[in-house]
Amino acid sequence: MNKKGNKMKGIILAITGAIFWGGSGVSAQYIMQEKGVETSWLVSVRILFAGILILCYLYTTEKKQVFAILKNKKDLFGAFIFSFFGVILLQFSFFKAIEVSNAATATILQYLSPIFIVIYLMFESKKIPSKMSVISILLSLFGTALLVTKGDFTTLSMSPMGLFWGLCAGLFGAFYIIQPRNLMAKYGTTTIIGWGMLMGGLLYQFYHPVWKDVPKLDVTTISLISFIVVFGTIFSYICLLKSTRYIPAQFSSLLTSFEPLSSALFSSLFLNVIILPIEILSMGIIIFSVFLLSRNQESE
Repeated sequence: MNKKGNKMKGIILAITGAIFWGGSGVSAQYIMQEKGVETSWLVSVRILFAGILILCYLYTTEKKQVFAILKNKKDLFGAFIFSFFGVILLQFSFFKAIEVSNAATATILQYLSPIFIVIYLMFESKKIPSKMSVISILLSLFGTALLVTKGDFTTLSMSPMGLFWGLCAGLFGAFYIIQPRNLMAKYGTTTIIGWGMLMGGLLYQFYHPVWKDVPKLDVTTISLISFIVVFGTIFSYICLLKSTRYIPAQFSSLLTSFEPLSSALFSSLFLNVIILPIEILSMGIIIFSVFLLSRNQESE
């Protein structure tokens, strides 16, 4: 395949992965609101079965290499930390934000992860951020303020808990990317994600086992849960990961802007959620701030 064809393939993979992630949030909102699915139960099912399926897939391709991390206590502890903060708390805060607000708002707040990453790296490196980084951060804060106030800065237009859990999702999303960098370089990204989800899923059983608060599982509920686990988690991740084989990682990360956009579109089409012009503007500002940030990092 020629260079142009490879680039198009990478773009399609990145956009597809982002759309499936956005769709998983809308699916979660529907089954929580309409089918009575409890947030903790959904988190328990999602990360446990996603971990099992990913590791089963890896075992068929890598065999014993999948278990190499179990022989190193230090790396295993690192994977455990990742499973708790980067998997459990990220998934729980994201779904909790959906429960107390909506999928579109939760997704756009979670999309603030790159801003948190820049702030962290600024303190880690003890370097003064560039002007573009500062502008990006200020723009993201302004966009977030518009989103949660609908332009009236004297009051919140969403619940404080919705804002809290949405920002937590962004914060733990940043942790999800930063903390396991060395482990992923050593064992492979897919392996660490698989173990992180499996360990997180097993650990979460002590808090909320999958047999507790099981909802009425009709065809629609089972189908949407399967979509969330297979397409919204595993397939979404694989698409985004494989896209970096054909396009630069910075370009791929920009295309994840389709996550909040697709979430807003699906919410409007399938959940009858009215997206106000001020909300569209705030989403655009946040997405643009991340775009500026990515371009700035690419040029440095």
